[in-house]
Amino acid sequence: MSTEQNKYYDNGLSYSDDSLDARLTRVIEFLRQALPVIELDSSSRVLDIGCANGMVLRSLPENIRRTGVDVAGAPLQRAEQAGIETVVCDFDNNPLPFPAGQYNLVLCNDVIEHVLHTDHLMNEINRVLKPGGHLVISIPNVNQPVSFVMQFILDFTPMYAARYRGTHYRDFSDRLFGKILSVHGFDLIRKEGSFIYPAENNRVSQLIAKLLPRWGAQILYFARKNQNASIADDFAANMPELQKWFKNKRIELENTTTSG
Repeated sequence: MSTEQNKYYDNGLSYSDDSLDARLTRVIEFLRQALPVIELDSSSRVLDIGCANGMVLRSLPENIRRTGVDVAGAPLQRAEQAGIETVVCDFDNNPLPFPAGQYNLVLCNDVIEHVLHTDHLMNEINRVLKPGGHLVISIPNVNQPVSFVMQFILDFTPMYAARYRGTHYRDFSDRLFGKILSVHGFDLIRKEGSFIYPAENNRVSQLIAKLLPRWGAQILYFARKNQNASIADDFAANMPELQKWFKNKRIELENTTTSG
């Protein structure tokens, strides 16, 4: 992340207390639903990338070794006070400062859109996970219903897009991010939407988003690492070119698995 983003989050007020907004509440609920599958115990290690003040990690049992990494140091102070091991790291431009195959579970919620080098971060998540390790990750969804109004009626960019004076560098939709998970060596176990914007705390809104994740303002994914994968950063000039690249990369990974 850029120095400007470091400063923004170091000076931000959104992580100065322990309040839970609708998005963070849904992340914690989703994580708790995944725990029986993950089967964490006292020997397990969990890493939260972009953990801020550590609210998600604090929802996990204290006997698990919990580590939080963030680009901004100020929010991490609150996580440290809660007994979480913390590390400051610009993980957009540098490797995560951890050995390969160390973690049973990696969390990365509403973070990857702030990163310019998407493949680099996904490579690092795959690298630090143990074989068969799990990932809980979420994205803001640019293809949610309100984006239609913003684009075609108000003539603005989609909701949560990488817009002017915004902190998002990349845009994601459900289908696009599913393909990203696949080429980076992950099998999807479950996904859910958080709520339909702007009805964050409405139960009907939350239920619809669970049933139709692609309508959700935020989409949450629970995935398992199925193989090691490392993809070089590169560019695709348009969506057809990107679709072709996804297809070729998927075939390449399948051939690697078969030959292995």
